[in-house]
Amino acid sequence: MLTIKWAGTVLCLIGIALTAFNHFPENVWFSLVGSLLWTLAAHLQKDMPLLLVEAVAVLMYLAGVVKIFFW
Repeated sequence: MLTIKWAGTVLCLIGIALTAFNHFPENVWFSLVGSLLWTLAAHLQKDMPLLLVEAVAVLMYLAGVVKIFFW
């Protein structure tokens, strides 16, 4: 569990740094995978507030991915 959380944290922080330096679309991919890991961790721990926040973030990142490739 701790490995999932740390991996998600590192990937989300990389995504944030890439956003700060305007590296698009790499920022979306790192953030998406990091939030997916946090969503998994929240589900396994039955942490509903965290699950909600991360699931919504994943949906938003997926919308961005769709926009990148299909719009």
